[in-house]
Amino acid sequence: MTAANGFDPLGVWYAGVEALSQTHLSAAQVEAAKNKNIGIVGAGISGLMTYLVLREAGFQNITILEADQRLGGRLHTSYLTGGPWDYSYQEMGAMRLPVDYLDKNGKSHNISDTQLVFFLIEEMNKRNKADPELQVDLIPWINSNENGLQYFNGIRTASGLPPTIKQISENASLTVQLALDDDAKAAQEKVRQNLPDDKFLSDMAGNLYRAHRKWTDDGFAGQPGDRWSVFSYISQYLKGSLNTTDVLDKMLVSQASYWEHVTDLLYGGASTFRTVDGGFSRLPLSFGPLVKNNTRMGVKVERISYADDQVTLQSKHDFTDREFQNDTFDYAVISPPFTVVRQWRLPAIGATMKNAISNLVYDASCKVALEYSERFWERLENPILGGCSTESDIPGASLVCYPSYDLNGTGKASLLASYIRSSFDHDLTRLVTMSDEEHAQYLVDAMAEIHGEHTRALYTGKFARKCWSLDPLAAGAWAAPSVGQHELYIPEYFKVHKNLIFVGEHTSYTHGWIASSLDSAIRGAVQLLLELGLVDEAKAAVDKWLVRGAGNVAARN
Repeated sequence: MTAANGFDPLGVWYAGVEALSQTHLSAAQVEAAKNKNIGIVGAGISGLMTYLVLREAGFQNITILEADQRLGGRLHTSYLTGGPWDYSYQEMGAMRLPVDYLDKNGKSHNISDTQLVFFLIEEMNKRNKADPELQVDLIPWINSNENGLQYFNGIRTASGLPPTIKQISENASLTVQLALDDDAKAAQEKVRQNLPDDKFLSDMAGNLYRAHRKWTDDGFAGQPGDRWSVFSYISQYLKGSLNTTDVLDKMLVSQASYWEHVTDLLYGGASTFRTVDGGFSRLPLSFGPLVKNNTRMGVKVERISYADDQVTLQSKHDFTDREFQNDTFDYAVISPPFTVVRQWRLPAIGATMKNAISNLVYDASCKVALEYSERFWERLENPILGGCSTESDIPGASLVCYPSYDLNGTGKASLLASYIRSSFDHDLTRLVTMSDEEHAQYLVDAMAEIHGEHTRALYTGKFARKCWSLDPLAAGAWAAPSVGQHELYIPEYFKVHKNLIFVGEHTSYTHGWIASSLDSAIRGAVQLLLELGLVDEAKAAVDKWLVRGAGNVAARN
């Protein structure tokens, strides 16, 4: 699946599948292809989706090897008390789905790649219709709230609480404005003027693949977009001073390609969001009946060898094991993040693919949830009903998220006391050195400082902490490719390397979103189908998931 044979790895790649002619395989050849022994490493959502697409194509000999003891990977809900319907949970991984983009004329544009997630949910609900416990329901996610508290420079109102967003909008004296010199103000205005326009973002919502190709070709006035970082754009293209660049790029993502900021404009600026009622862990859970007989848990792959046109995955159940367990397959689909794969012993592959595994940049993040005996934030004079709008200058407590579910409920509830990522919050480096207990107590203190000392007595003592860079099965939160890494590395993911196919959000066009993982899984499955000459099956997969299916969901929502 390369440019040489009619595919566009940096754009609408599936158009190359639609343009293919049938191969006219005999029935015996089709049967032989579908009897190939396929291994999938990783039972995160990309591994599960790959399994689903291959099973729909008629493959029977598929085995998933998962290092953890659960399905889902970075789809991970922490239930602090009880289960999903006790509603005292928080998401340690993905937590929201951006639905639509509202243009300047007030017209709503469905975000097409999110529609793919909705279509998958519909598919799984149909498959599990006999079991209500496996149904996945979507509910509104509140992304912002005008009653979110803004605690900066110790400023409080007469109530003793920090001012709300609404109060600041009505009285500017309740905040300290960031002082910018004339050079910084001029550069900031140029940044605004040169951001992708409303039409580009609307088109991007409609077809991410086409937008990615356009950005890669001429994102900046005819210059390749993936070759610019925010820092280089401000300092070199806009001729901002180093001080101006330092000030402005703190607001963006300096080390990443500018494309990451563009995707944040679309997804972060969505007008509506959805989340999964009961937690996102329910989505991978819905795959349970489909994969349970073909999934082996606790299998930690560490080496891959290639011989006689087959791949052997070598694994251990425990790091103290002296002997490896061997599983040999005709092909293997590799879904773990490159932060994990780069530690493995691999067969000799091309230099560019090897560099992608070794060098792809990742972001780190930490989330800490605290449980309270009641929803005190909903009982304030200005109630906070959901949203990630409370911000502060307390290191490590820059953003607080309140649950969007079971609003005005009674009983225990959990808030996300901290959600920080290393690309924005460099204090994460210090916070990950804390023990779980120290980090939780640090945030109990911060919540009391922001919301009032009375909240200490409401803390139940239960917390959940997830720093993804400390998880040996992830070693990072999500991919954050640096300048040029999309343009250089993505075409490599469309190739088969010694019977290995690489999938996962890190191999897609966007990062850190569920749709990224699903897109990569569909591409990986289609890649395998074409490798085996199964053109009709590849066309059917593209038609169902990327053309017909997601489009129908967009029309219904």
